[in-house]
Amino acid sequence: MKKAFLLKAVFLFLLVTSHFCLKAQNLEEDTVKRDTTVPNSAKPRTVFLEVGGPGLALTANYDTRFGEGRDKWGYRIGAGYYNTGSNWVATVPFQVNYLYGFKKPGASSFLELGAGTTFVRSHGSTTGTVFQFDNITGFIGTATIGYRYQQDNGGINFRIGFVPILYDAGLIAAGGFSVGYTF
Repeated sequence: MKKAFLLKAVFLFLLVTSHFCLKAQNLEEDTVKRDTTVPNSAKPRTVFLEVGGPGLALTANYDTRFGEGRDKWGYRIGAGYYNTGSNWVATVPFQVNYLYGFKKPGASSFLELGAGTTFVRSHGSTTGTVFQFDNITGFIGTATIGYRYQQDNGGINFRIGFVPILYDAGLIAAGGFSVGYTF
């Protein structure tokens, strides 16, 4: 029993004093030198709700750039749905777009130019409201010429644009408005 007590005491002593010898991660500031003259230009990602536009109705969309920075080439993709009782339309818009920043670098205003396609599935009834795209399944061509306000440090953004829609029966001059968040 005396031997077990002595063994436990030695073990406890080693356990208590071991924290003086052991080291874990260093909580001090990172010692690696980095170039602070290069601005941090992570590509912005934007989510937004759009009325009209390439999605034809109400759509939820995601937009990002291909490279670093807030302007230049990027893409957007979304999903939309609209229902008026006996008529409904579901859409999946996809566009490649280009943002041109006005004035100086770091500006918040952009000219947006885009082109793409939208998958449309609609069902309509002859009673009630009639849609332009009743009872179709297929793709339509879309383009965007618009204005985008997007802050350089993220936050609320909005877009407004002219959206010509090309389909097998002709061309429709439409528009769209969106509000979203950039992070």
